[in-house]
Amino acid sequence: MAAQILVVDDERDFEALIRRGFRREIKDGRYAFSFAYDGLEALSQIESREQAFDVILCDIRMPRMDGLALLRKLHATVPLLRAVMVSAYGDLANIRSAMNSGAFDFVTKPIDFDDLTATIEKTLKDIELLRRAFRERAAAQRDRANLARYFPPQLVDRLANDDERSHDVGRGNVAALFADIVGFTRMSESLTPDEVLELLRAFHARMEHAVFEFDGMLEKFIGDALFAAFGAPETGSRDSTNALACAHAMLKGLDEFNRARASRGETPLRMGVGIHYGPVVMGDIGTDRNAAYAVVGDTVNTASRLQQLCRSRKSDIIVSDALIEAVQREDANDADLLIEGFVRRNPQRIRGRETKVALWTYSAADRAATDDLDHGAPVT
Repeated sequence: MAAQILVVDDERDFEALIRRGFRREIKDGRYAFSFAYDGLEALSQIESREQAFDVILCDIRMPRMDGLALLRKLHATVPLLRAVMVSAYGDLANIRSAMNSGAFDFVTKPIDFDDLTATIEKTLKDIELLRRAFRERAAAQRDRANLARYFPPQLVDRLANDDERSHDVGRGNVAALFADIVGFTRMSESLTPDEVLELLRAFHARMEHAVFEFDGMLEKFIGDALFAAFGAPETGSRDSTNALACAHAMLKGLDEFNRARASRGETPLRMGVGIHYGPVVMGDIGTDRNAAYAVVGDTVNTASRLQQLCRSRKSDIIVSDALIEAVQREDANDADLLIEGFVRRNPQRIRGRETKVALWTYSAADRAATDDLDHGAPVT
């Protein structure tokens, strides 16, 4: 593609001189020239063109708006445009004024076309480097914004500086958590679309806060549900403990949300949380145009099934025995407090799995009513 060059000079014969001096480059499609005869006309061309100019060759002394005033205007509004001053006034004072106003280089008249060609090529190389830097910066900002959709703020900086870790597909053990509003479909039938969206935004915001508070990865929202993973993309020393702490924080956040809803005469919400711990595959999946970070595997499916059991068992949280064992192995200071109130159930067959899963159930209402119960004892 031809380099787009705008020549700004009030001497009408200067246009003919440029066309003769660069006739080979024009014929070969290397350079494409446009011409303006003062600064105001140059600004008009710059603003009206769909294709941006690459280089401006600009005289200093011109009517209406001189070259130095044009430079200052361009420096503030078109930072990627490079200007080379081409003037017979090549004394040190004019050169310093031009450079201080934002000129990239200075060529004196009468023109040495070899020198001017070398200056244009040098300017074009600098522009390409600058544009590449801007593209890389924009891509980095997009990547960072994408990371911020999934990961807590304290992890985004580290992942943004470790591009391979945030994109490569890997395997590891995570605590997978699903949370869902119980009876949302029936509730939404009595709400307008705007009310449904407003409710979901408020609910999601509270749940997202809980996930990020405990270093979880928010994999996705699924209607009124959400899926979070603890231990992706890198494992930690208390991934399972954090998942369980997040579930409690979600119930607390929902309780606060319900108090606000009750003050407005609105129906309180119920939610169910399911958590399982085990191996997964994690990394970018999809196509080049539509890729997203994801965590997949049987562990994820099992966590989803546990969440679905919350409704039939009238539980707020249901976790697997594997999750409780992982919490106990991590032996965090708050582990006993987080497990308190859970009741171990007999192994149960879950859809999609051949082997049964031992469950632990938690109900905030049951815990309040049975604080003297030994919740850690197995149920026979």
